[in-house]
Amino acid sequence: MTKLVLKILILSTAVCASVMFIAKRNGVKKYDPKNYFAAVIDKDSLIRNVPSPRLIFAGASNLAFGLDSRMIENELGVNVINMGLHGNFGLDFILNNVAMNVRKGDVVVLSIEYFLDEMFYKDINYVLNVWPDAEKYVSRDPDFYAQELKYFVSESQESWKRMSNTFFDKALKFKEAKIFISDQVHSYDTLIYSRNAFNENGDVISHLGKQYPFELRGRTPIEISDYSRNIRKLNNFAAEVEKKGGTVYFSYASYPRSEYEKNKKAVKDFETQLNDALEIKIITTPEELVYPDSLFFDTVYHLNEEGRKKRTELVISKLREVHYR
Repeated sequence: MTKLVLKILILSTAVCASVMFIAKRNGVKKYDPKNYFAAVIDKDSLIRNVPSPRLIFAGASNLAFGLDSRMIENELGVNVINMGLHGNFGLDFILNNVAMNVRKGDVVVLSIEYFLDEMFYKDINYVLNVWPDAEKYVSRDPDFYAQELKYFVSESQESWKRMSNTFFDKALKFKEAKIFISDQVHSYDTLIYSRNAFNENGDVISHLGKQYPFELRGRTPIEISDYSRNIRKLNNFAAEVEKKGGTVYFSYASYPRSEYEKNKKAVKDFETQLNDALEIKIITTPEELVYPDSLFFDTVYHLNEEGRKKRTELVISKLREVHYR
């Protein structure tokens, strides 16, 4: 009996050690300094080093894929910085990155996607590992810690699934699926989404002249929500910029015609809330940024080359009306 107990103990120890090894191996994260997210380093360098006065576009990827900053520079005669990168960094990070570096004479154009404020800890965590200095732009509020907890619970569940696949002889199927996904990503997305995708102004140019081979991503319903808390963040941001001698304007994000028609009620409600509470001059209407689906690249917020040109021309026209007369 003693020998049996000893054998069980040894076997249990071996299994536990194996589980810990696999969990550790599966938990290792690789943070690529050439990843699309790592462009935050280069954009931060732009806003810290480009001489004023500057025209700064602040927002997410709708700006990264949606502007020709060189055209704007040529037309308006001002240094242009496109800070747009990724909406899942959250509104706080986007605003902090600009507010802490704005100077007297700068003009900031805010353009936020309709979800306005969604922070994903996984994405911020990636940025912090690639670039620890980004910590100064992170607001560690209750929402941050809630997202952090959600992330670790999700990661634990995924690690357990991976271990289960290994122990129950499903490793081959998992490996085959992983290879398929990897091929899809490396054959297309990594050619578009990388740190090298941007020009010296911060515009994504890797997609120019290319056609996305799949359906537009991000076709999700927009829910009618109370945006008062987020509008206060925008107003506080504007106050901080104006205190430093800058000026802030707001422009809606580009959006496909098909999605606008499906979400018109929510978009109009969003517009009403901004008109009622936003203390920033709004220079466009949602309808002016609604374009045919054919002018979008791979998501409902990313314009292709033709769409990018049309939006840039509109922005130039609007800024001439309100500021660069």
